[in-house]
Amino acid sequence: MWDSVLQILRTSNTLTARDKGWLEDISPEAVFGSTIVLCVSNKAAQEAIQDTLNGSLLDALQTVSGTAMFPAIKIVKPTNAAGQSKAGTEQAFQPETARAAQDSGDSQQGEEPSNAISAASSPEFSLAEPVVAPMRHREETVQTASMPSGLATPAVRQNDTSEEPPQTFDGRSTLPFSMPSFPGGQQKVERDPETHLNTNATFDTFVPGDSNRFARTVALAVAEGSGRDFNPLCIYGSSGLGKTHLLNAIGNYALVKDPSLKVRYVNSEEFTNEFIDALQNSAHGSGQITEFNHRYRQVDVLLIDDIQFLGGKEATLDQFFHTFNALHDANKRIVIASDVQPKNLKGFEQRLISRFDSGLTVDVKPPDRETRVAILRMMSSNSGARIPNEVLDLIAERFTENIRELEGALTRVTAVASLNGQNVTKSLAEQTLQDFFTTDVEIKPTDIITQVAQYFHLTFDDLVGRTRTKNIALARQIAMYLGREMTSMSLVDIGEVFGGRDHTTVMHAYTRISGEMQEKREIYNYVMELTVRLKQHPIE
Repeated sequence: MWDSVLQILRTSNTLTARDKGWLEDISPEAVFGSTIVLCVSNKAAQEAIQDTLNGSLLDALQTVSGTAMFPAIKIVKPTNAAGQSKAGTEQAFQPETARAAQDSGDSQQGEEPSNAISAASSPEFSLAEPVVAPMRHREETVQTASMPSGLATPAVRQNDTSEEPPQTFDGRSTLPFSMPSFPGGQQKVERDPETHLNTNATFDTFVPGDSNRFARTVALAVAEGSGRDFNPLCIYGSSGLGKTHLLNAIGNYALVKDPSLKVRYVNSEEFTNEFIDALQNSAHGSGQITEFNHRYRQVDVLLIDDIQFLGGKEATLDQFFHTFNALHDANKRIVIASDVQPKNLKGFEQRLISRFDSGLTVDVKPPDRETRVAILRMMSSNSGARIPNEVLDLIAERFTENIRELEGALTRVTAVASLNGQNVTKSLAEQTLQDFFTTDVEIKPTDIITQVAQYFHLTFDDLVGRTRTKNIALARQIAMYLGREMTSMSLVDIGEVFGGRDHTTVMHAYTRISGEMQEKREIYNYVMELTVRLKQHPIE
C-alpha cells in the first residue's frame, strides 16, 4: 500500500523536488482503523508533511485505500538498531484489507480542512488533518478481509478469538479498514460487559469538523497514550454533541493499542449507585467498599460521563476525590465529560475543581453545516439507505443544534418512505418535517408527559409510576422517546422525571420506538401526532 502512495506522490506535478525530498524520511508504522501512523526523524519533516504535503498525501491515501484516512505523524529518532531497510518496511506494509479496498475502486468522503494540531508528548505525536474532498455516493460497501459486509469492526480484546488476528507492524496491533454500521439509521449500542464501553462508538464512526476537531485530536492522543500532559482530560459541551462517543472511542482505541489495559467507562449515576450499594452492604463487613475501591482505583483508563450530576452528593464526591487522587498519582489516564466547564460545576468543592483544571479542558460545539451533512451522509450510507443529497442538505439546513436532532429527522423521513413504499425525495422530506420547521416553542418534559397521558387517556401518575401494563408501558416509552427528541435533557435527567428510572431504561425506550416507527404505521402516527400537538398546542 505505502509503495503505491509513494509512487503517486513522486509522480505528482503539484509537488516540487524539495517537497518530494521529504518523502524519503517517511516510514509507515501501523494502521489503526482509518488512522495511519507515519514516522519521521525530525520536526522539520513533520511540519512539512502537515503543511506542504498535507493535501497531496491525503488524496494519495484515499486513492490507494479507497477510504478517507487520517495520517498521524510521529517523530522517532533513528537508532543504530534500526537495521531494517526502508524498502523492507514498505514491503511489509501491505494490509490485506487495504488492498481489498483498493480493488473495489470505491472512494469515501474526505474531511474538512484544518490546521494540523500537535499533541505535546513523548514521543512527539501529531495529526495531519484532511482537506476538503467531495463526498461520493458509494455503490458498494468496502468489505474487510475478516468481516462480512455491513458489520463494524469491534474493539480487539484479549479473549476475542472470533476474528482473524489484526495486521501487525513492529509488534503493534492494528485494526483493518472497516465501515461503521448504523442499523436502521441509528448507531447500535453494543455494551461490553467488562468495560461498559459501547464498542460501536469509535474514532472511525466519529465525524470530525471545525466544531469538534481539536477535542477529537486530543482524545486520540490520550487514547494512543502519547497525551500524558492532558491528564485529566475534561470534555464539555451541550447534550447530543458527541461527548459520550469520544469517551467510548478513547477506551476502545486504548484497548486496541494494548488489550491488557484495564478500562472502565461509567456515568455519574452508575458510579453513585454502585457506591451506595457498597455502603449498604458494608454493614455486614468492609468487603463491598474494598471491592468498589479496587474496581475504580486499579484501572488504567477511567472514563466518567455526565460528572455534573455528582454535584451536591457529598459522600459520593468525597469517594470520587480519593479515587481521582489514587489514579492521578499512579499516572493513570482520567477523562471526564460534563455539560459545563469544570470551573462552572455546581456543588463541587474547589479542591476537586482545581484538580480538573490541572489537566486539559476542551469543548465540543454544535456542528457546522458541512459537518452536519457529513454526519447525515455517514448515517444513510451505513444504514444502506439511498438518500439524495438535496434531502441531506435540507435536513442539515433546518436542524442545527445537535447530532440527535439530525438522527431524529433522518429517522422520520426514512420511516415515512419505508411505510409507504416510496423513495426518499425532497418533497417527501419537506412534508414529513414541516411541523418541525415552524415553531420555537420550548417544550418541557412535564408538557410531554401531560400531552401523552391525555392522548392515550391516561394520567400523569400512570406514566411516571411503576405500573407496567401494556398500554401504559407503550405510552411511557413514547413519552421517553419524545423527551429525548424534543428536549436537550440527558438520559439521566429524563429517567429522573419518569419516577427515577435508570438511564438504560430511557435508552431502551428510545431505541425501541425508533425501530418500531420504521415498521409500524400506528407507532409512527402516534409519534407524529403527539409531536404536532406539542409544537402547536403547548400545555398551558
